[in-house]
Amino acid sequence: MSKPKLNKWVAGISVVLLLAVLGGVFIEKQHRLSSSIIGQLVKELPESFTFFDLGSNTRFSSTVRSVLSDRLGSDAIAYRSQIDLSVNSPEFLQTFFPELQTINLQLNYPPRERIEHNTIKLMYRYARKVNVPFEDVEMVFSGYSQRPLYFSVIVSHDGANIIDALHQKYGPPEEIQDLKSPFKASFWRKNNDLLLVSVKSDRYGNPEYHIMIYYVNSLKELLDIEKEETRQRQDRVKQASDKVF
Repeated sequence: MSKPKLNKWVAGISVVLLLAVLGGVFIEKQHRLSSSIIGQLVKELPESFTFFDLGSNTRFSSTVRSVLSDRLGSDAIAYRSQIDLSVNSPEFLQTFFPELQTINLQLNYPPRERIEHNTIKLMYRYARKVNVPFEDVEMVFSGYSQRPLYFSVIVSHDGANIIDALHQKYGPPEEIQDLKSPFKASFWRKNNDLLLVSVKSDRYGNPEYHIMIYYVNSLKELLDIEKEETRQRQDRVKQASDKVF
């Protein structure tokens, strides 16, 4: 074998070995997350808002899913998905909850790319068939801690009693001013988490309520875990590269 061909052959083997090592690093990293990062970063969180008795420290499980199906009807489930905390309009969070918008931007960086996260998303589209006034329900849990990240609930016009129940349980909310009528929004804060209720008219002129529960502590925890995950991955890739070359 001539020297140029030998050099190309050696280079090709090196690339293959590098890819194999880096692939092994990625698999090892995925395996070690549960015992290292999660064990260090997932702590008990302060309690805040609940939905069907699910709160900030509730862990997703088959039992939880079964109970929710009994109450909300059949579901769809997705593992790994995008996270978009936006509500009402693209500018709403930036204007009224800039700290939440900052988290939203961090979860979607770099922009204009499809950023998926380790999540468990439950979706309910037929809750009205089981006699609850919900048009649409989405519940997103962290795939690391199995705790809620955020809940999105759209309540039909005959669900005003649910809003009354929120007032009774959490007291009078703070009202967001300077919104164009008939659009209204109010919110509660508890232990850094946020419960937001937006009211607008549907196409028939009836009020439609959009309830968002943002588990801000869990969202920040997710960011911390992902940052540590990235750091560990970069360290292992560097170590593997040093061994190959």
